[in-house]
Amino acid sequence: MLGVPGKKQKNPAITKIKLNKMSKVKDLVSKVENGELSDLQELVKAINQYQLQIGGLEAQKHDLLHQLVGIKKSLNELQQKLEDKYGNVSIDIQSGEIKENESPKED
Repeated sequence: MLGVPGKKQKNPAITKIKLNKMSKVKDLVSKVENGELSDLQELVKAINQYQLQIGGLEAQKHDLLHQLVGIKKSLNELQQKLEDKYGNVSIDIQSGEIKENESPKED
């Protein structure tokens, strides 16, 4: 059998059997039953709704991540101002108490 190199050749006998089976199905029924169609439509609709909700949540997540970056930037700026004012210290965020950071000991 000649064919395109690297391309799988179909077996004509198998193709003919598949076509014969399909034509028998088409002869018997041209449409799915109403209940089957309804079930199919409901499931596809549910998938679409969930995908839409997931897309909305991803957009919210994206916005929140950008807001978080802004908040972290503000925190870093405030920390720098506090360090400029008080030096290298630790501040208890509950009480506001300032403690000197221990400088590394040299041997």
